[in-house]
Order: sequence, then structure tokens, then C-alpha cells
Amino acid sequence: MEIERITLNSDTPGQELSLRVVRFSGAENGPAVYIQAALHSHEIPGMVAIDGLISRLAEAENDARLAGSVTLVPHANPIGLTQGVYGETLGRFDLNGRINFNRSFPTEAAEKLTGRTTAERLKATLLALAEKADVVLDLHCDDEGPVYLYVSEQQLNEGRRLARAMQATVILTDASNDPISFDLAVGGRWAAQNREGDACFAATIELRGMMDVTPTFAEQDADGLYRYLVDIGTVIDELPTIFPVETIVGDVDAAQLIPTPVPGALLYDVEIGDWVREGQRLAVVMSEPGMVHHEIRSPFDGQVMTRRDRRFARRGDDVIKVLRHPLP
Repeated sequence: MEIERITLNSDTPGQELSLRVVRFSGAENGPAVYIQAALHSHEIPGMVAIDGLISRLAEAENDARLAGSVTLVPHANPIGLTQGVYGETLGRFDLNGRINFNRSFPTEAAEKLTGRTTAERLKATLLALAEKADVVLDLHCDDEGPVYLYVSEQQLNEGRRLARAMQATVILTDASNDPISFDLAVGGRWAAQNREGDACFAATIELRGMMDVTPTFAEQDADGLYRYLVDIGTVIDELPTIFPVETIVGDVDAAQLIPTPVPGALLYDVEIGDWVREGQRLAVVMSEPGMVHHEIRSPFDGQVMTRRDRRFARRGDDVIKVLRHPLP
């Protein structure tokens, strides 16, 4: 195991940021894999999953069971970690440039961005690390949700293999070539290098919700990541068979976020994974005690994917996501 710290000069004097990169080397006859977590810096489930994965990879490296290299960035966003406002870390958007850390990726290399912001240079640095790999996994989480994946439509078959290993219940596919997210931006880099196709695979893994940070979930997710590395031939090992989870596949546009037209307290009628019918009540919003409550109803038949984790919503806030899908 080798550890490197990549320095990122801050946009203000007197500060220095760094990325911790953990590398495991193998025989180089298996796929090279890059895994990062917490690009949205306050999304912690992926970070604790990588902690559990490191010990497994260290053992495999010591036993000469690594057929490919593995590069890990346990926390991909030191900028977001500094954005503490009144005791809360706000790591989804760059407070300086007001841009989502998982959007607007530069096309230039990091060394050509010396006069640009730290956020831009961070994104370029992460892309430079990832594009060298054959497989890229970007670990995120939702407010409240299941384990689910985002994959390009062209790579659905490999997405199914990843879903089996991670016990993911949903795969959202995207037919667009617009490199809006990290995994799609890496795909754009591969395409420019004529490396796209079956040889390379990138995906976003959503590891449940913000509060799902427990030893049990961390072990489950580390096991899933390790199993996937074994399945693709990066690690040589024999693992027990697991019971398959039924995975629903839907287009990303079929997953609809439903906003509330009124502010107030959220009281949900449904849980993550529930099947709902068109018109079924999903939640009520209590704006004023003793007054009529506003009802939020499903716009179509489908499955509840995610919910807002805060129980107070402002007018226009997205509060629940339903995936359009025929009822079982």
C-alpha cells in the first residue's frame, strides 16, 4: 500500500488543502480500478465503506492476489470540509463559485489551471487520477434512500453486475452523452482517448441516506465493493454465494422529484421502497397547526426511491422521489 498526498493551493493566503490517495499494486493483468468517496464532502457512507475495503485490499496485496491496481481517494473534497456554517458542513456546492462539486468539470489538465480556482483544479486532479483506470466508481448517498446506481445506458450490463455485488435495488440509466457528473466526465475523457466501450466502465453508487453511517452498513458496502473487484478479476479470491436482490431498471428521467407548493412540517405516509399508485397520498405538509394540511400525491404508479431527510420544507423544496414503473 502506498499513500500520496496531493497538495491543492487554496484560493486565499495561509491555507493549504490536500488529497489523500491510497494505492494498491498488483500484477497488472487485471482491470485497474479507481474508487472515490465524498465528492459531496458531507456524504460519509462511502468514506466509511472505503475504510473497510482498505484492510481487505491490503491483505490481498500481501498475499499477491491483486491482478490489477486499485486507487482509492477516501475523501475527494477537502474544500467542502472547510465549509462549516453555524456547525453544519455544507459540501454539496462550492460556496465561492456556487457550483455543485459534481458538475461543471474542466476539460483542461490540472497543470494548465494554475490561475483558476481551487475547486476547478480539484476536479481536474480527480479526473486525471480516474481516467487512468479501467473502472471508476464514485460513491455518494442521498437524503434517505436505498443503495442504487447511475450508469450510462450503453453500460447497463456491467451496471447489473455491479448492482448484484452491491445489492442495489435500482439502476437509473442515462442515454445522454452530456458529461454533467463525475462518472460521465470520466467517460468523456475515455472517449477522447478512444477507450470507450466494454473495456471501460464508470458508475455512481448511492449508498442509502445521509444518516446511514453504521458499522453494519459500512461492512456491507465494503463487502460489496470487494465482491465487485473479485467479480471483474482485479482481486483473486473465492467468495460465498449471495442471495440476489431484485433490481429495478429505469431511465433517469423516469425518477421524478416532487416539490411541495407550501412550506411546513413533513409527515410521510410511505417508506423507501414502497410501491404506490397514481394519486396515492405520499405525505402531508402541515403549514399551520389547526389549519388544513396540504397533501402530496403520486403523479403515477411506481416505487418510492428517496425522501428528504429534513422534516421541515420551504415552498418549492423537493421532498420525495418516485420512480415511474409498472406495479409488480
